[in-house]
Amino acid sequence: YARNFSNVDNITGDGSAAAAVFDAGLFGAYVQDEFQVNDNLKLTLGIRMDVPFFDETPVNNTFNTEAIPEIEAEGYDLKGAAVGNFINSQATFSPRFGFNWDVNGDRSLQLRGGAGIFTSRVPLVWPGGAYNNNGQNLGFVDENDFDAIFRPDVNNQPGTIDPTVQSGNIDLFAEDFRVPQVAKFNIAGDKRLSNGWILTLDALWTKTIHAVSVQNVNVGQSVGNLTGTGDNRPIFNRGDEVVQSNNYGRISLTSNTGRGYAYNFSSTLTMPMTNGFQGSVSYSYGDSFAVFDGTSSQNSSQWRGLHAIGGRNFDQALTRSNFSQGHRVIAQASYRFEYANNFATQIGLVYEGRSGSPFSYIYNDNGNLTSEDSRERNLVYVPQSADDIFLIDDASAGTAGEQWASLNSYIVNDPYLSTRRGQYAERNRNREPFTNIFDLRIMQEVLVNAGGKKHTLQITADIYNFGNLLNRDWGRRYFVPQDFQLLNFEGFLPDGTTPTFTFDGVDGNDPSDGNIDDSGLISSRWQGQIGIRYIFGGN
Repeated sequence: YARNFSNVDNITGDGSAAAAVFDAGLFGAYVQDEFQVNDNLKLTLGIRMDVPFFDETPVNNTFNTEAIPEIEAEGYDLKGAAVGNFINSQATFSPRFGFNWDVNGDRSLQLRGGAGIFTSRVPLVWPGGAYNNNGQNLGFVDENDFDAIFRPDVNNQPGTIDPTVQSGNIDLFAEDFRVPQVAKFNIAGDKRLSNGWILTLDALWTKTIHAVSVQNVNVGQSVGNLTGTGDNRPIFNRGDEVVQSNNYGRISLTSNTGRGYAYNFSSTLTMPMTNGFQGSVSYSYGDSFAVFDGTSSQNSSQWRGLHAIGGRNFDQALTRSNFSQGHRVIAQASYRFEYANNFATQIGLVYEGRSGSPFSYIYNDNGNLTSEDSRERNLVYVPQSADDIFLIDDASAGTAGEQWASLNSYIVNDPYLSTRRGQYAERNRNREPFTNIFDLRIMQEVLVNAGGKKHTLQITADIYNFGNLLNRDWGRRYFVPQDFQLLNFEGFLPDGTTPTFTFDGVDGNDPSDGNIDDSGLISSRWQGQIGIRYIFGGN
């Protein structure tokens, strides 16, 4: 049973004084100049300065004198963080450089590119945690021995509430915390071919300078390791918090990491309008790697979302990002023809083919395999043989031998897992199936002479995911949970450190089986719309 409550008034609704109220701002200035070196070469230089500031100081309390010594004694470096201290206002400088070179002076070959540093605003919900989760604003009760009967009376909930006792989650920020910042490097070229077509090549590299990094410094050191198989990851005692002086939950320390990068290569071939025809085809491949993707509104959830093997606090590995693009192909073509003096028809077709989003293989364990946290994020260990995993008989999954035969077959036929025998699966190394989508547009124009002017009536018909209109099995966008639960953790052998599992199979031996995205315009169903537009002619 867990309950949060206001520690500064007796209001339980939205009007509570426990809400985080603070002012924040960002001062920025940018200077840029262009230099025409000669007729063919232009340079651009610029520099930006940003200074974020927070003009309210979070409340101070006894956390600093009671809890910080216990945390530091556990071996954590708080990097100057304390309740009542906050992010120092530091000027961040972002220089930029760009060039555009017409190599031959006739725009037949053009090179362009540049380099620069780019600074982001920090989502205010992150620093807002320091104003809300400070031990005094919000209280917290977390008990396991209450009667589980639901009580509908909001004023008669179980647990003893004492607003004089500091409790709840704590959000800390390192003194030298910096807002997110990256460096980008780009080079591109455009070549006009002899037939008038244009070939474009583009490369982009992005390097992380400052990104968010989070630790939960209320987690004690490992109390041992798993045994019995090749999986020897550390295990923890979830109830053994570092800070014993008060009823604190997660104590999040937010600082920075400089690890992370992304890249993208693309090429485009464009055919200009020729006898009514025009078209283009583009291919790109991109990948990105990060420690934290920064997808949560809560600082503690950034930490809870990690897939570390050796513990979330100290094994913060650089892994493939949730936003890894993979392969992508975009092609479009159209044909326009005019007839009978006053009529024109245009038909256009757009194709998009792209890699699916990445996903990870994890255990269904409610965090109980390592007991570091209650969230399921433990990447699976891929057994080498039946002796490298302890499967137990299950009424629905079958005998241990039957489960192993099924699991082994699945591993053999998975292109990634089959390469990881005797190792841990890595984060986001599998992908949803490749998708292929066609969109069709037909436009009919009627030219109308009125009052000595030519007016145009356009009637359009758009069919999104045209392939699905032709065949119900085409145009499917598949969905796989970002954390796919492959094995079920069932408990430990009597030694308390050798885990047991069950494997109840994967539908169709495919994580995407039956999981079809069907929402909005980005859907596996075809959709259509009709449009009418009237254009009044000019002089």
